[in-house]
Amino acid sequence: MNSIDKLISLANVRGSLDLRCQFEGDWAREHEQEALGKAPYHIVLAGECRVDFADGQRVPMKAGDILLLPRGAPHVMHSPGKTVAPSVPKVTEGGVVPVHRIGGASGDFDMLCGGFHFNRASLLFAALPDHLVIPPTAGGQLPALVQMLRGEADGDQVCSRFMLDALSQALFTLILRAHLASNGQTTGSLALLSDKRLGRAWQAMLADPSLEWTVEGLAELASMSRATFLRAFARVAGASPWALLTQVRMEMAFNLLSQSHLGLADIAVQVGYQSQSAFSKKFKDFYGEAPGKLRREI
Repeated sequence: MNSIDKLISLANVRGSLDLRCQFEGDWAREHEQEALGKAPYHIVLAGECRVDFADGQRVPMKAGDILLLPRGAPHVMHSPGKTVAPSVPKVTEGGVVPVHRIGGASGDFDMLCGGFHFNRASLLFAALPDHLVIPPTAGGQLPALVQMLRGEADGDQVCSRFMLDALSQALFTLILRAHLASNGQTTGSLALLSDKRLGRAWQAMLADPSLEWTVEGLAELASMSRATFLRAFARVAGASPWALLTQVRMEMAFNLLSQSHLGLADIAVQVGYQSQSAFSKKFKDFYGEAPGKLRREI
């Protein structure tokens, strides 16, 4: 497993296609801040729109564009015509996904909407921008996958719901691949991977986060002095090696709590803590809940 795969695995990403929007005329649709751990996405199938964010940024979108909001930022989508107040669409149930309509039944704007659910402390999602738009010219397998999503949403075939969610999960990986291919990361966990020397140390930490890492050992992997390594790591990552290592360990622990029947003592050892009490204290500091309590709630 390479380092990007490890970050995706730690994030425990699950995808879903939730609804389809078919709008006509002048319209506006408001989207509130999503809960921590959900990143909504929009795929424009036909027509154009603009997306307004709270900080004043305005992003145009056209057919084929995919918008991902890693931190679930609130936004308002508008038709390209005159600006109107947001309205509540009429919802039609009965198909594979509900259809939200504004205006006539034909609709000159068509869009698929869904979300990616992930570990709310994910290093990967924290490293992504507040919003990113992937155009159809990004190429690769994205256009084909979007067509598959559209086909499943259009039809009423056996297992369509399962297929839509499975395809949505693959969609995240292709969006991430397209983003990394066209946008250089300057800070954060992804930027570390693109740094030739720091990347060696970061990849080693991701490969074996339970190891008792030392500054000297990491600096040696990066072919740097101890002081130079710490300065360079903090400059690129925006955090110390120990802060990122702790985050990786906590993501691992969260996944083990939710996906395994291991006891807390065994989980503590697997994520690099010799003491269950030390692990439980760190976990509660990180997630705000004791590991046993969080496991019962998952």
